[in-house]
Amino acid sequence: MVLVDSKGRRYLLRLEESGRFDHTFGGVSHQQILAAGYGGNVVTSKNASLRVLRPSLEDYVLLMKRGAAVTYPKDAAAIVMMLDLAPGERVLEAGSGSGGLALFLARAVGPAGKVVSYEKRPAFKARAEENVRARGVTNVIFKEGDLAKASLEPQSFDALALDLMEPWEVLENALPALKTGRKLVCYLPNITQVVHLLREIGERRLPARKLRVIEVAHREWDVRPPIAHPHFRQVGHTAFLAEFVKLPSGLRGKAVDDQQG
Repeated sequence: MVLVDSKGRRYLLRLEESGRFDHTFGGVSHQQILAAGYGGNVVTSKNASLRVLRPSLEDYVLLMKRGAAVTYPKDAAAIVMMLDLAPGERVLEAGSGSGGLALFLARAVGPAGKVVSYEKRPAFKARAEENVRARGVTNVIFKEGDLAKASLEPQSFDALALDLMEPWEVLENALPALKTGRKLVCYLPNITQVVHLLREIGERRLPARKLRVIEVAHREWDVRPPIAHPHFRQVGHTAFLAEFVKLPSGLRGKAVDDQQG
């Protein structure tokens, strides 16, 4: 369940039979929340009203426990679009983080699809796995280890998503596992990482062609007729998304985008 207070702040709860939610604006039992149901209201011990909502995937990713920073939902949705995923497909991911991106990828490929996620840090892998399982998602397989050293079957994945500080270090091993003509997307906080990635792909003559680099803007408005204005607190820069297509091996070369030939 998600509780929303009068200021729009959200609180994610896992209901228990004898549980209780307590805050500065008062407390309320889990039984009261359950009785109110989705869309209902509960009143706390200090007479504050809370709306009860079904937790969306966006709510869950933003409010779940984190081991590492999560891929922001606006970026995760764009990654799903750029990878052009469909039900039943297989996705290779590296940098499990807290499991946020894996949840979006898993939803896109559906129960018949599969997401294989590599994470080098045991604590992060454990947190991501816990978050994904708590959401009831079963089509994500977490593997502890370095994708650069993983044993991967050639042409076995329909998409490749990398949330790594140095994605170029895994590409020589990961790209052969991606089907020709399918997409790779890298999530990179700094533009210098994007530039370095393009340079590495060119110098190593890797079979990947850049399609675009984007930054996803998200501007929320406060609309209370007759008043309407942007929210004073906005989400700023989160990351750059670099999209590539896997080339046939005979087309690899130093030109990494169409502008370079």
